[in-house]
Amino acid sequence: MDFALSGEQRALAEMAAAFARREILPEAARLDREARFPRELFARARELGLTALAMPEAYGGLGLGRLELVLAAEQMAWACAGVTAALLLNHLVADAFLVGAEEELRRTYVGRLAAGELGAYALTEPEAGSDVAGIRSRAVRRGDRYLLSGSKIWISNATEASFFVVFAKTDPAAGRRGLSAFVVERGTPGLEVGPPLPKMGQRAAPAAPLYLDGVQVPAAQRLGEEGEGFLLAMRVFDRSR
Repeated sequence: MDFALSGEQRALAEMAAAFARREILPEAARLDREARFPRELFARARELGLTALAMPEAYGGLGLGRLELVLAAEQMAWACAGVTAALLLNHLVADAFLVGAEEELRRTYVGRLAAGELGAYALTEPEAGSDVAGIRSRAVRRGDRYLLSGSKIWISNATEASFFVVFAKTDPAAGRRGLSAFVVERGTPGLEVGPPLPKMGQRAAPAAPLYLDGVQVPAAQRLGEEGEGFLLAMRVFDRSR
């Protein structure tokens, strides 16, 4: 068994470390103090492929693995964990499509993430964090659409996101088997993003509440089948955590 890094992996780690020293470290204190998302750093990281390392090449990413993502994250987080979280969070959002969506949604939304748009993963609620099955947000089917209502809390990058992966109960009586996931575009009527929440650290990675009041979502924007949301969330956590 050989646990040594390959030449390509070492080169990636060195490139990420150089980016951290050159770009992140000089801005880290100011960005944390101002609690401001690092837009300029995101653009420069994207030019190097750092924001789409583990997204498939077919969708515009570099097609690397989890180890490569961890190696880059480790080197970048040395300079600032908050900035690194902000720059790499799109991988979490992409995972939801890669493990639970049909090809058309994968190609569209992972492609948008790889191209530089930001997404947010809207799972946590005031009374449902680690207890995913305790989610109370509702998704009621109306013909070829769903009406989403409820609220989310501590949604990372929500203030910057172009779209959201939202988890809601399609069958409240079914417990965890009644949970489904949807992709909701920013600007959809009834969707409101609250202001960033105050944090003790990592303030360059904003987290905000999300409010849903009768948000209409086409059934084609559901990830997987009804009731597969809990399994999807667990599979995403298996990859991301």
